[in-house]
Amino acid sequence: MSRYQSGVVEVESRFLGLISYDAGLLEQEAALLRLDQVAASILGLEHVPVVTLGVRGREKDDLMIGEEDLERHGYTLRKSPRGGQATLHAPGQLVIYPCCDLKKLGLGPKEFVAFTQDVTASWLTSLGVSSERHGCEPGLFVENSKLAAFGFRISSGKTSHGIAVNVSNRLEDFGLIRTCGVMSQPVTRLADLGVSKSLPALFSQWVEMFETCLGERRKV
Repeated sequence: MSRYQSGVVEVESRFLGLISYDAGLLEQEAALLRLDQVAASILGLEHVPVVTLGVRGREKDDLMIGEEDLERHGYTLRKSPRGGQATLHAPGQLVIYPCCDLKKLGLGPKEFVAFTQDVTASWLTSLGVSSERHGCEPGLFVENSKLAAFGFRISSGKTSHGIAVNVSNRLEDFGLIRTCGVMSQPVTRLADLGVSKSLPALFSQWVEMFETCLGERRKV
């Protein structure tokens, strides 16, 4: 676990490795309890294969195949309290859960979502990858292909769930769902964009960018 302190704002981070989606929920619950001591407890991990449906997700609309067929492809299905519709997690994808106290960070809910997108875009730039947003959809794209998906839960001023960045995961598996509500959404991954770093290294760099952007914001 690493810790960062700037004034009264303190950030801690931990990379958990490969865990189930249910285990990830428990880790987030523990991280949220830590917010009585820190402003942000950021978890990095990769999930065993799982398809999640956010609060706007519907099986009949967002799955391209039935749940039993999904399981035959090695994926479990889970409902999630995060925003958004369907997304897919698998080994090789970097998942980041920034569990944060918005009051301590000095951010409102919309500001936080925009802030994490800015952090992620700046982190990608540092890796030599130029990304962009498409309209109001909370995601980052390289040309027309989605690279990073965002889906947060914000309750009582605390954030959970978060960001999924394709690194070396199987992209063809996204054909099992309507990615974030979009049929046949093109997707890409860092491995195909010339980035070959490990997930722990990428997570560490993302946290460093989070800390840098937070420090710059506090100077304004």
